[in-house]
Amino acid sequence: MATICMHHVLGSLAAVRERGGDPQSLLAKAGINPQATGDLQRRVDTDQVARLFKLVQTTLDDEFMGFTSRPCRVGAFKTMCDLVVGCRTLGELLERAFEFYRLLSDDVVMALRRDGSNAVLSITHHRADLDPQHFLREFLLVIWHRFPSWYVGEAIRLREARFSFPAPDHLRELQVMFPGKLVFSRIANELVFDSKYLEKPLVKSRSELSYFVRNAPADVMTIPGSDNSLERMIERIVEANSGTVLAFPRLVSLSQALSMTPQSLYRQLKTSGTSYQKIKDNLRRERAISLLVDEGLSVEEVSHRVGFSESRSFSRAFAQWTGMTPRDYRKTYQR
Repeated sequence: MATICMHHVLGSLAAVRERGGDPQSLLAKAGINPQATGDLQRRVDTDQVARLFKLVQTTLDDEFMGFTSRPCRVGAFKTMCDLVVGCRTLGELLERAFEFYRLLSDDVVMALRRDGSNAVLSITHHRADLDPQHFLREFLLVIWHRFPSWYVGEAIRLREARFSFPAPDHLRELQVMFPGKLVFSRIANELVFDSKYLEKPLVKSRSELSYFVRNAPADVMTIPGSDNSLERMIERIVEANSGTVLAFPRLVSLSQALSMTPQSLYRQLKTSGTSYQKIKDNLRRERAISLLVDEGLSVEEVSHRVGFSESRSFSRAFAQWTGMTPRDYRKTYQR
């Protein structure tokens, strides 16, 4: 699983805090232990962050998450997708999508222009004072890079990413989010890429788009074709060998499947800032949350399905992951 820095986790909750909401509850519902947010060096898995962003949007009924003078009601992204489903090329999709959003907000204006061989996708926030940590600007740039990349079936290579604010403390995170040259203190926030991408056909079907919308913003967090990391390869091996019960191969068997020695696998995971145990915990947490909330299974059955021999050990582990027991988590989520 890809990860996101704690800066963006905390930034997404700014409007919830200002309006007297309960950020701790939203963090727990997303599967993020609230006590972990004190460690600013900590990274959070994209599945958890996607759940948190969706919870914030739903709580505020605002897909712009409280960073504009008027909310962009939940359902706007879905409606936009319904409008672009008949488009043939990426350029046509972007023009139609931005025309739709111009009807919804005066604060955030999206536009597309050609500049020689470049296509320039711009996002101007006319009330930047409502977005002091520039969370929304970065979030929208990510969406309008990843969503088009998904629709054409390949990662759009960025020539430049331009920002309307000075280089922030989380500069290294932006270098990961927007591979390419970064330029700061510009008039608008812009993504610059080869204009040939605008002629690319849209390769996703209507049913694939419907699934994408239902799952949003989870699929926006990773660029298509970019997640070929060792961690993701291990997750695929575990998923392929698991049925209703998660089955984790021993390290020796796993290293053989990856054509490397156990020592080499251990070193490479450590260099990547993870471990086999962390990967197992991530998979167990995501499966457990799905089984508890979506399928309503008992704690005992969930414990069995995610590979624990007894429910007491599972409950302790779940509390470490989310800050809540499985039963409390389900009650809170259902409320």
